[in-house]
Amino acid sequence: MNTPTITGLRAALDARVTSARAAVRASTVGRPGRSGKAWRIAAWIAYRDWMFTRAFGLWAGKHPLPVILGVLLAVGWWGILILADVPGDRITGPALLLLVFLSPGLFHGLWAMVSPRRYRQVMNARAIAGVWPKVAESCGLSARQPDGTITISRLRHVRHQAGAVVLRIETFAGQTPDTLHRAAQAITTAYRAHGYETSTVKPGVLDLILFTTYRIAPATARMPEPETANPDNLPVGRTRAGQVARLVVRGRHTLVVGATGAGKGSALWSVVGNLAPAVHVGTVRLWGLDLKGGVELEMGRALFGHVAYGSEDAIPVLRALLRVIDQRKETMRGISRLHVPTPGDPLHVLIIDELADLMAYAEFEVRREADRLMSKILTQGRALGVVVLACVQNPRQEAVGQRNLYPQKVALRLDSDIESDMVLGPQARLAPAHEISRGEQGTAYIVGEDGMASMARFDYWPDDLIRAVALRYAAPADHTAPEPRSGDDALNAWTAAAARRGVHNNAADKTTDNAAPAPRPRKPRAPRKPRAPRAPRSTPTAEED
Repeated sequence: MNTPTITGLRAALDARVTSARAAVRASTVGRPGRSGKAWRIAAWIAYRDWMFTRAFGLWAGKHPLPVILGVLLAVGWWGILILADVPGDRITGPALLLLVFLSPGLFHGLWAMVSPRRYRQVMNARAIAGVWPKVAESCGLSARQPDGTITISRLRHVRHQAGAVVLRIETFAGQTPDTLHRAAQAITTAYRAHGYETSTVKPGVLDLILFTTYRIAPATARMPEPETANPDNLPVGRTRAGQVARLVVRGRHTLVVGATGAGKGSALWSVVGNLAPAVHVGTVRLWGLDLKGGVELEMGRALFGHVAYGSEDAIPVLRALLRVIDQRKETMRGISRLHVPTPGDPLHVLIIDELADLMAYAEFEVRREADRLMSKILTQGRALGVVVLACVQNPRQEAVGQRNLYPQKVALRLDSDIESDMVLGPQARLAPAHEISRGEQGTAYIVGEDGMASMARFDYWPDDLIRAVALRYAAPADHTAPEPRSGDDALNAWTAAAARRGVHNNAADKTTDNAAPAPRPRKPRAPRKPRAPRAPRSTPTAEED
């Protein structure tokens, strides 16, 4: 049985279990009124009783000697009192003796009953720490000393967070942090975790995050709020730990790569939609190149100032953006090294959908000019407040020849480990994008400038929400083309500009049809002069010989 079949069976089983749980919950604790309240009270009592029994049973299974010894002494004491026919209470003494021997187990049971979550976390941390020496030695985090002793990397402590367990590991003398990074995947497999992330705490100390869930639940985006539209810390989705996933837009070019159906639209609109309030107030200005003919960006057309829906039309947009860079060179020289957005001097964000159509599949002259302009924008625009967010399916060199100029990369589901290595380079071992399931659209690894990879799932943006956001947070009129404008937002301005452009094009077509210019006559080429014959060589005489 192959892996896709196993994944499909697991997904089907998870769906059935989820539906069965929902049905049971709806018919018991989810019922309204007094019956539902009674069910909830009964479930609470049953769960606490189960935790007490489970904790006491686990302790008794791990410590059978005090249990057996306590039972034998208590029964023996009781038997002696019965045989000797001692008057008075014959139960209290043996019972107290049994409680003394079973007191640790009773303590664990009461702890689990009162605080079940904390009990599970502590017991899990103890179990992880108990097997750590064997795991560290088998995963290559040990070294044999000259005296024969074995030194292993120290596990400082284990802590829990939502959906993950964090192991803080410390190197020993002679070991480098790269060894810990290389062993992270083996440790993840040893503890049967669903994934991992690493972060450096300080020199020689590493936090290894082991995730307890194998997927991130999908979520639908909501109407963005003005206070969250921060290009330095933009919310775009959820992490595996259940926290808000954030993306840095200002000062970073971002490359989004994913196979067909991987969810590039979710990544694109998570950035554009959450920046919409900043666009409305004028601190962010959006430029768009939708090389699929406008299918993607036309939904939120009112958010964009300049757009192009074809490869040839993209060149004037890139040139206009390059003029912005040239103007800011003059204004920022000697004043600032990193642009700060203001309503009068916004952050320019270029959104490109299907970058390969411009860089690889267009005409030769268009490709050459686009490569020149994009190279200048990517190398000069970051500090000047001009950043690029490019989406592409094909990560190969002919499609994304400038991928090294994108310091921030978003790797959605890819088709092979070779493509993961193409996109992420050395960070591919920390972000296996080719292992993302086909049913997890929008799930991606985000690799920042520091090289650290984190998994997140971008929010899904339905068409109705995109239209509503574009209507509520339409771009100001001065974000449109430099032609004369009419209307209050970019949508009205571009509608009028398109109408005027259509009239001019029709007039030009009529002029062309009525009076076509005559072809320019070519001057006939002068005939080539005949070549002069070569003089014959003279025959040497006998004296010369």
